[in-house]
Amino acid sequence: MPKIKINGRELEVAEGITILEAALSNGIYIPHFCYHPHLAVSGNCRMCLVDVKPGPPKLSISCATTVAEGMEIETENEKVRAARAAVMEFILKNHPLDCPICDQAGECVLHEYYMKYDLKPSRLFSPDDKVKKQKQRRLGKHVVLDSERCILCTRCIRFVRNVSGDESLAMIKRSDRMEITTFPGTTVDNPYSLCLTDVCPVGAWTSADFRFKQRVWFLKPSASICPHCSRGCNIWIDHRREEAFRIRPRVNPEVNKSWACDEGRLNYHLINDDRLTVPLVNNGDGQKEASWREALKVASGIFEEAGENLSVIVSASLSLEEGKAVLALFQESLGAEVMLNTGNAGWEDNILRQSDMNANTKGLTDLGITEPLDAGFDESTVLVVFETLGSAPLPEGMPDPAIVISPSVTPAVKAAKVALPAASYAESAGTVVNFMGLSQSYSPALRSKGQAQAHSETIKKLAAVAGTG
Repeated sequence: MPKIKINGRELEVAEGITILEAALSNGIYIPHFCYHPHLAVSGNCRMCLVDVKPGPPKLSISCATTVAEGMEIETENEKVRAARAAVMEFILKNHPLDCPICDQAGECVLHEYYMKYDLKPSRLFSPDDKVKKQKQRRLGKHVVLDSERCILCTRCIRFVRNVSGDESLAMIKRSDRMEITTFPGTTVDNPYSLCLTDVCPVGAWTSADFRFKQRVWFLKPSASICPHCSRGCNIWIDHRREEAFRIRPRVNPEVNKSWACDEGRLNYHLINDDRLTVPLVNNGDGQKEASWREALKVASGIFEEAGENLSVIVSASLSLEEGKAVLALFQESLGAEVMLNTGNAGWEDNILRQSDMNANTKGLTDLGITEPLDAGFDESTVLVVFETLGSAPLPEGMPDPAIVISPSVTPAVKAAKVALPAASYAESAGTVVNFMGLSQSYSPALRSKGQAQAHSETIKKLAAVAGTG
């Protein structure tokens, strides 16, 4: 392992890594625009210049210079600072003065670097001297490009070429007229297009869904796990005043690197919309809102009448803790058959997405919930259904459920005699096991909607009225 010095600090680093990687892994920050840990190196922004001895007389780009035994690297001497300031001035020469209306405000790396490494007024005589480019171009279903804000770091081009693999973006023109655009007749509509808003260090690529919804400094990020396929991508739920406004990927090299699919991101709408917030009871005259006490009393009568005809269907996105509670009450205490609803297979790719559209199929099958939904049902079957946010609907031809515990207003909820509101994954804690066998835990980001309660709490209440609690 090579021994090097960075700013006089002796370090022993891994063989074959770059100066930038060595610095960042040891808590030494070198500013950079074009470098991204999960993209190919480009080395075009020149922001990461450092002084290397022994080495060339000119400064070296740290993102593309491999460490070697005996290197002495300076990241903050006068020569480096002057070069860094010159790069900043060059980048800012034609950058528009629209920070107050830019969606990237509060997250803009360019703005952050200006405050840290430049902080000088422009030497242009007038803003009118800036080169004008195309603004607010809808280049895909989910993304908008402002070419004037683009600093030509090429992260977006490398992402579509090397990660999503759709070859939709290219650089055109020359000198300070250069800009990024789509090839003629193409759009940026791959399933990971919103990752462009993550890799973009400025406000050039923005989300059509999130634009002008919230200032990011008002949002609180909470760590969670995406429940919409068996990958279990690590995510941030950005929320304010108990409302989710967006989902972003949370870096995990073992699971999803820095990425998340568009579908998983935009499913944050399910956290806010069409939620079941109060118990519903149908006594033969249509569903009506009821108190928890009234709903549990009706549920108690259903349990008494069901006897040995009780069957339970659980979503394959229930947590391990909820699955264990279901088995303890319904299988062990009430002798009911517990079946797993995995739904139909979805789309799959070789990037992240899995065809199993559930978060915890492996975890629940490992618990012993393996019975599929092809068991025979007749008119005497009394169904209890546990749903999760976005879980698969019940197959056609099944009897109407007697009791449904769900976070959303679904067809099963509308058909139930008793519907009990459940907290979603964003409002509860639990553990899921992804398709690779990796166990991952999540915590509540929001308070439960209305009178909704976590599945585990509802199971305790059902156990009490069933005479087993």
